[in-house]
Amino acid sequence: MRRKLGRIALVVFLLGLVSLLSACGKSETPQQVAEEVQQETAAAVTAEAETEGFELPGDYVIDITNLGMALQFYLRIDEDNSFMLSPNRQFSDSRGDGTIGQLEDTYLMIYSDSTQESSKTATFERIGPNLVFRSTLPYGSANISFEVEDAENPEIIHRLIANKFVYEDYYGTYFGFQTDYHYVLMLGPGGQYRLNGSLASGEELPVYEEEGSFRVADRKIMITPQGEEELSGSISADGALELEVKPEAGAERIKTLFRMATTAEHAGTWHAQNEEGAMAALSLDFFGGYSLTVTADGKSTVEEGSFAVAQNSITFTAEKEQEPVTGTKAGYILEAAFAGVDWLFYDESVQGQFSGGTMVSEAYRAALELNADGSFALVIADEENDAELVKEDGTFSITAGPMSYMITLNSKDGKTRVGAVWPSGLNMTFDIAGTDYSFLLTK
Repeated sequence: MRRKLGRIALVVFLLGLVSLLSACGKSETPQQVAEEVQQETAAAVTAEAETEGFELPGDYVIDITNLGMALQFYLRIDEDNSFMLSPNRQFSDSRGDGTIGQLEDTYLMIYSDSTQESSKTATFERIGPNLVFRSTLPYGSANISFEVEDAENPEIIHRLIANKFVYEDYYGTYFGFQTDYHYVLMLGPGGQYRLNGSLASGEELPVYEEEGSFRVADRKIMITPQGEEELSGSISADGALELEVKPEAGAERIKTLFRMATTAEHAGTWHAQNEEGAMAALSLDFFGGYSLTVTADGKSTVEEGSFAVAQNSITFTAEKEQEPVTGTKAGYILEAAFAGVDWLFYDESVQGQFSGGTMVSEAYRAALELNADGSFALVIADEENDAELVKEDGTFSITAGPMSYMITLNSKDGKTRVGAVWPSGLNMTFDIAGTDYSFLLTK
């Protein structure tokens, strides 16, 4: 009973403190916050969407890649305002839980291990269906900053946002085609969309990019491009979307039919090499199709078929075959047997040549090569003094870590070096003459 009363007193105290702090200094109004979020995500929810009455309870995704860490995790808020943070959508592993209180437009997350002597909290405001954090967010043993300046443009502030799973049945990647243009439309959490338009010839980079918010009602889809009015589109019985989109900036919008790419999140190319030296390239497309090219002794064979993914299991069914082959797919590793041969595939993003300098003033530069047979070659040089500091080769492995996927380099001379796999590259730490140096290696 005393513990419960203590928690209540803590809630009252902290809510009062939040109210006091929000009235001082450089506090921002909800409208200012909304404008900042729109600039940050290019997908702020429109005024019409804000009046739809989104409830606080539900599941949210928090992606902190722009805050300096390649990590995505989840928040669940129940009807009784209890919450849980977890690295997975099943919420099988808690990285923080507690209850949520509210004072006007400010919400306070009070963790279950918070005490009067050592408070553990986070505050946020609601913008449409999403949450914008106004203080550091405890997650496991980490404290995640709620805003970070962009490394290349300090005028851009990246903010910590929890995007709610709304209109989830429509999430995915859609393709649209016109005579001279191809489009890729992505609908995702928080009611956000992103559109890229490219020339059908494929000769140039995207010629048009657009971001904004979307909502769904009565078999209609409404999009609001950043800085523009809401546009209405339709949804067919088979799930296709008809929207008015621009082929290029300044051009008139044209009605375009978009169809969902059913396996977009798994699309990509994977590489493997076995002990006999045979090479394999596995391509997974956006519509559940695959192509496997195996090259050995100067000859290549091609197998095509369909694939399906369920959690970490992936099945391949070759053309004119009845029995599927089952493998595993987790992160940057895919394992499967084709024609009786076991293959260990690596995602293309962790293959090839990577290079980069230290994150401090020393003029050290590293070059790392990751090969399809699981081998690596590492060279670190002091460019100012034209000296080779490290030269190693060996094998590498990639495993799931608590915050991101980790890459481990095991050299032939017994040295082990560990780094993190980020969307932007490899964040590596190398011991050079007894001092640790951080490198960001990119292709």
